[in-house]
Amino acid sequence: MHTWNAGQILTVVRTVNKMDIDYLGPDESSQNQMLIQFMNVALWKLARLCYNTEISDVLTISGDGPVEFEKGNSPITNMFEPLRIVDVNTGSEMPKRPAYTSARGWYCEAPNQPIDIRGFTGDVQLHYIRYPRQVTKAEDPVDCPESGYLALINEISAQVKLVKNFYEESAAAQTAAQAGYPTITQAAISARGPSSGGNPPSFRDVDKARGG
Repeated sequence: MHTWNAGQILTVVRTVNKMDIDYLGPDESSQNQMLIQFMNVALWKLARLCYNTEISDVLTISGDGPVEFEKGNSPITNMFEPLRIVDVNTGSEMPKRPAYTSARGWYCEAPNQPIDIRGFTGDVQLHYIRYPRQVTKAEDPVDCPESGYLALINEISAQVKLVKNFYEESAAAQTAAQAGYPTITQAAISARGPSSGGNPPSFRDVDKARGG
């Protein structure tokens, strides 16, 4: 991952939208800042498809109730989706409770909220999908698989077209971006190999990303 940095991707965006870039600002610096914000919006939109995963620090659970996991001794604030909670000593996976009132397992109500644990104790880690890291400058890496670069370029281009109220051109760029969603998903599927844990990516994610 990260074959291109943000600046390299935005160079392509500039080329594709060379007739429209001037509408983003009076100079190249202000234009680039707007393009970087467009890139962040697009990356966060594609968080599930990009499938950037992390494992939390070890947390010791001593009883029932809400717990807060950390990463690098800091609270996790960028979680898109919890995948699983694993006992680090046994390797076993804690079941997810189908409802808050269920007797045993973990339950998460909303993004970046404490996770409620019932019926389990011990040392555990949370596996989760995080949002792509925010891009702030041209040299920053981009948390998108290479197979998704074209879709990302088109997502950004769709936002550029909206600045001029070119709704049809924006819609065309959005359609082109959506056509690239399967290639992003395939990268995540292929990287996993067989797995019984978590909620694996699938082409249903493509339908969800398209609004279906």
